[in-house]
Amino acid sequence: MIVTALLLFAGIAFGQTNTSDQVNIQAEITVINELMDKMDAEFENGDATTFLSSLADDALICGTDPSEFWNKEQYLGMQDTESNNNAPEFKYIDDRVVKVAPDGNSAIVVNQFMMIGWSPKIPLRNDFHFIKTNAGWKVFFVNIAFIPKNEHIGMINKAIE
Repeated sequence: MIVTALLLFAGIAFGQTNTSDQVNIQAEITVINELMDKMDAEFENGDATTFLSSLADDALICGTDPSEFWNKEQYLGMQDTESNNNAPEFKYIDDRVVKVAPDGNSAIVVNQFMMIGWSPKIPLRNDFHFIKTNAGWKVFFVNIAFIPKNEHIGMINKAIE
């Protein structure tokens, strides 16, 4: 009876062990960086082809204004009506940060930059949440936010009174 119980517990324990392949996190970071580099190069030329084709069907894109919550269809429609001839000048503040989840199925990318022609004094942060699909890495969520320095918050609050 004791041996049977031990075998039963051993079977349960080993049956729940996941023998999945190890994820090469560095290789995934490289792929995501290459995708982001391509997006950045296109954005500098007023082109968003790679970004738009990388959006997941159920993506959420949040702009800097509280009213700017778009799904993929809304965002694509907005892109169709806007002219991208005047690409803004980006000045990156820090290196891009890429974090891949241990399971290799999702990742975040963070960029911090100045958008010279639009907000030369207040930096922005662009966060991407990627998910890995059969078609490769897809953008599931994007958030664009102003990130003023803490010591500037009081001045900003006074300016908008």
